Amino acid sequence: MFFDDIDFLLTGKLPSNDDINNSKLVDCKIGYARGNMFKDEYMPYKNYKAREVIPETEEEALLLKINESEFALNDISLYLDLHPNDYDMYRKFREETNKYKEYLNRYERMYRPLELTSTYTDTYDYYKNPWPWDNDGGIKYV
Repeated sequence: MFFDDIDFLLTGKLPSNDDINNSKLVDCKIGYARGNMFKDEYMPYKNYKAREVIPETEEEALLLKINESEFALNDISLYLDLHPNDYDMYRKFREETNKYKEYLNRYERMYRPLELTSTYTDTYDYYKNPWPWDNDGGIKYV
């Protein structure tokens, strides 16, 4: 187990597995912006600073949450491919999966389906425009 000796000397408390595994990851917003969810693995190129994506509408904000959450799931999934017995990270994966489903369901109830299997209306609406990546009245999703 690796831990910061300073924290132990100051508090006398050894970190739990939750503290160790949760400290491996950054927030979804940061991970999405820089393209890496893991604190110790990110190495910026020269003086590159990741820009924050600033949504202009409520719909864009929800789409951004979906994208950030899905990115986190993909990155954590790659980690779990190599460390399948890391149950704490798998728990984090399940938590993020639940967030992703919540964001997706909220978006589809409020706006339109994003997946073929969406069934929040009484009619088949998947084919209808505008698509999230369309330039709808000046809104740029991609």
